[in-house]
Amino acid sequence: MARPTLTTIRREITNRNLRWEARALPADFKPRGLGYEPASLQATQAALANAQRLMLTRMPAIFAADRMRQLDNIPTASTTRPRSRTRSAALSSPPSNRPRKFDWRDRGVVGPVTDQMFCGSCVSFAACGLIATQAAIEQAITAPDLSEADSHFNSSHGANCGGWNNNDCLQQAKTRGIVGETDLPYMSAFDSPPVDLPGDDLWRAYVRAIADRNRLIWKITEITAWTGDARKTYIANVGPLICGYTVYEDFDSYNGGVYSHATGDVRGGHAVMVVGYDDDDGCWICRNSWGTGFGGAARADGTGAGYFKIAYGDSNIDNEAFYGCQGAIPPASSKWRGWWTVANGVATADTSVFAASRSRDHLDITVAGTDRGIYTAAWQPAFTDGWRGWWRIQGGVAAPDSSITLVSRSTNKLDAFCVGSDRGIYTAAWEPAFTDGWRGWWRVQGGVAAPGTDVHAVCRSADKLDIFCVGSDRGIYTAAWQPGDTSWRGWWRVQGGVAAPKTSVTAVSRRKDHLDIFCVGTDQRIYTAAWKPGDTSWRGWWPVAGGVAAPGTSVFGVSRGLDKLDIFCIGTDMQVYTAAWQAGDTNWRGWWPVGHFKAAPNSSVFAVSRSADRLDIFAVGQDGGIYSAAWSPGMQKWRGWWRILDGVAAPGTMVTAAVRAPDFLDIFCVGSDRRVYTAAWRP
Repeated sequence: MARPTLTTIRREITNRNLRWEARALPADFKPRGLGYEPASLQATQAALANAQRLMLTRMPAIFAADRMRQLDNIPTASTTRPRSRTRSAALSSPPSNRPRKFDWRDRGVVGPVTDQMFCGSCVSFAACGLIATQAAIEQAITAPDLSEADSHFNSSHGANCGGWNNNDCLQQAKTRGIVGETDLPYMSAFDSPPVDLPGDDLWRAYVRAIADRNRLIWKITEITAWTGDARKTYIANVGPLICGYTVYEDFDSYNGGVYSHATGDVRGGHAVMVVGYDDDDGCWICRNSWGTGFGGAARADGTGAGYFKIAYGDSNIDNEAFYGCQGAIPPASSKWRGWWTVANGVATADTSVFAASRSRDHLDITVAGTDRGIYTAAWQPAFTDGWRGWWRIQGGVAAPDSSITLVSRSTNKLDAFCVGSDRGIYTAAWEPAFTDGWRGWWRVQGGVAAPGTDVHAVCRSADKLDIFCVGSDRGIYTAAWQPGDTSWRGWWRVQGGVAAPKTSVTAVSRRKDHLDIFCVGTDQRIYTAAWKPGDTSWRGWWPVAGGVAAPGTSVFGVSRGLDKLDIFCIGTDMQVYTAAWQAGDTNWRGWWPVGHFKAAPNSSVFAVSRSADRLDIFAVGQDGGIYSAAWSPGMQKWRGWWRILDGVAAPGTMVTAAVRAPDFLDIFCVGSDRRVYTAAWRP
């Protein structure tokens, strides 16, 4: 059948009392590409279930009114599509957590309109726009311009202009990532000028190589799908979505208003980004990928110049769940320098590197070697040849599955601690006056540590040391030393605290001679206890908010200012959580999720404060990469996670950090080859 004429389209719009305008098409008009295909039933079910999980675990208050309705719309084997809401339901009064209309363009986070030209790559255009906008929302940055060519042609989709589905496209962004448009411009994927495929109006596409691709990619962590009114709640509170719908011939003539199909045959399926909705007009607000000329000039109602409104339920737009993403991970940070190998150090399995700065711009690290011996290396600006070491610290031998921790108790004085091969607690010390090097190992009283745990130390004031460990009975024990002591005092048991297997107790001094300790209990909840001068015993254990930790992980804390505490752990969903306390608080505040980043099993999050009220945290991702996130005053949310260069950590290890001068960061890890690596950052 012939394409409907402008007269026919306008007559049908009038006869049906539709709310959009049609315009004349140029004589040489060639329809832009389409390319949307529905996702599989299994994929849709998984994405909807993931959305339900996030509703319950991360956003329960936001979605309180939508949770059951979302469950009602999860498809089963007998329904190949989610059941969409009627128009009357869509126009009902929204709950308080959702306004009657919303548009992400008003927040300045949506990037420019793009143009897929004559290729069926709409799904990649919609997905790239979605990921870029979500990155802008989460990272408080300008939306990055992502490469649709990398998404569509270099991925599992393959080098062709055929269609795709929203789920598979987002899954590829999650697993392999997407580079920026400047790294692979869209038009570079075609001949110059582009060549049509034989017997087809679509262009011929090619795979193009991208140098150093792994350091250029953006990734996502979460893929979700949403139905019914939950779509609008999500848009108004979290971010945009992408959807598919049926394109009819009259849609090419759209010239503003709220589109509803009037006349003409089906052209195919199309994917777009849904940036908002309007319950008063009963429509979705969408960004197309047919260039800024689509829809005519920009209008006061927000349509035109590449944008359109489409009535709820029209053109099968509500037949498939809308897809969303969260947890945008930026490319590897170019501000970090490294990874440098530290001397010739090679670590044993399941051990991490710990570092201390004993004076400005001086760094020392300790690690267990492949022979379980204790080794150290040092760096300072005068070392023009790099790190020096590895020196073995006396005859120390570490237990399996343990790390050597390090603390500087005053300028140029170092103390190292480890669990020995007999499970006893041992220490060694160094200071410039020791011309013969490190001294020790001395056994610290009768302490015996549980398997898979480390000893952690804190300096609560100059030359005063307190150490903590999990005993063989899983109880929490401490010992102390200060000048004048001829031996360590302790072990004292700290109240009734009992720790989970393969977790350690960590400590923070938030002001002079005040101590706070943290651990994961046998119920996997987070607990804390406190001590200050005048106390005859420790106070606690208090559970910290509702925090529940993943097995095999420890809680690490930091004091970013006087009487301010922040703690971090990996939750049971492998995402990173934080809680905070400061003087005047009657309870801890949190747990707040730090983005949607997912950490590797049997690892922990490490935190430092590089200057007053600034926090940096480090973790190993599920891909083994090293990632960082940051917070400073004035930020409404954490920024990150940034991948740090191309470092890959060994399984079961963590990344640690040291601050050698205000705003100077150095991080350390055991690589996948068991060698010790470091990277550095400065303003």
